[in-house]
Amino acid sequence: MKARLNMIFAGLVGVALLAPAGLAQAQEGEEEEQQTRRSEAMSERVHRRFSRAQEALELEDYATAEALLQEITELRGLTPYERAQTNNFYGFIHIEKEDYPSAIRSFLAVIEIGGPGEIPEGLYNQTIRTLSQLYMQVENYPQAVVFARRWIESQASPVPKDYMLLAMAYFQMEDWRNALENVQIAIERATQTGMGVEENWWRYLLAAHWELEEFPEALEVSKTLLTNWPKKQYWMQLQGLYSIVEDEANQFAAFWSCYDQGLLDRSNELVTMAQLFMLAEVPYKAAVVLQEGLDSGEIEETAVNYRYLAQAWQLAREDRKALDPLRKAAESEEDVEDKGDLYMRLAETYNALGDYDDCASAARQALRAGELKSEGRAYMLLGQCLFEQEQFDEAGDAFTRAARDSDTRRTATQWQNYLRREVKRRSDLEARLAQYGA
Repeated sequence: MKARLNMIFAGLVGVALLAPAGLAQAQEGEEEEQQTRRSEAMSERVHRRFSRAQEALELEDYATAEALLQEITELRGLTPYERAQTNNFYGFIHIEKEDYPSAIRSFLAVIEIGGPGEIPEGLYNQTIRTLSQLYMQVENYPQAVVFARRWIESQASPVPKDYMLLAMAYFQMEDWRNALENVQIAIERATQTGMGVEENWWRYLLAAHWELEEFPEALEVSKTLLTNWPKKQYWMQLQGLYSIVEDEANQFAAFWSCYDQGLLDRSNELVTMAQLFMLAEVPYKAAVVLQEGLDSGEIEETAVNYRYLAQAWQLAREDRKALDPLRKAAESEEDVEDKGDLYMRLAETYNALGDYDDCASAARQALRAGELKSEGRAYMLLGQCLFEQEQFDEAGDAFTRAARDSDTRRTATQWQNYLRREVKRRSDLEARLAQYGA
């Protein structure tokens, strides 16, 4: 039964909690002399009923156990110790039935009988501790703090988990400073006594520093967690804290370590890795991360991600590799606001590669998509690509349209003049050749 009770409470705050103080028998772990005094303090008539109630409780026959306790309460001349143990037993039954408010009333009745002197000190103090745990269970955190403090004050050498219980109550109340201080005490005492510090305690310490915006301190705790429990979540916390304290070099190093270990398995994580490579001016590596992620399906195929990939390839001076992601970004069915500008980037890339036919096609698609930053620039590019294909009439029309835009008027006029001269030069050359029968 005690094991079951411990399991009920252990789930509350992640620390092992004790069962309520003993039932008809004296507390486990108390000195033999104290056990003898308690046994002598209980009359035979009470002891007999307690023993039968315990047997019923072990069989989970709560009705019989409670009926026997009711018989005890109706007896005359009960000692304070007998009344305390009766209420204590009632509390235990209520816990087994998961009736925590009734359990609290029963345990409060124990300490209302009197302090040490009226009832055994061990029973009194353990009841205080049990009440702190029960108040945590019913989410009455201020009362949990009151009784947790009373328990700690009653102990000559409180154990680290006592402070963790108090810290958990403060966490629930969002009293971050008091929560932090008690977690620190728990860690210090555990370290001094060689008991070992639990992983969760460091996590609570990190959370408290975070809530208090003590990010340099949180960073140090994060390093401790990563050193002792090297998990992905701690790598991610570490790089996030480096970002907050604006240590870009170490943020990049931490994220890269995650990538090298194969810990990044989400689309947004891989995209972030690529962006950090871009910030570190390593665009080729950024492009490789994005390309591999998109090819494998680990990175979502979105217009934004294809745009990132195209940008990375272009910055890495791999214009031909940028064509496919640019085309996919532009042709995406997503409602992309800058679809026209994506086609423009595609046209510019084709132009840089000398693929003038596809350049002209992409430029026309940019103009059809609309919402361009500069329509005149699109007509300029179209005119230049058509000129390279010797489609002079259409090129002239494109330059004429470009000349209507104030941003490109001067350049368009220069191209118009150049086009006219080129057309005339070629016409004159053909006429001269015709004279010789060419």
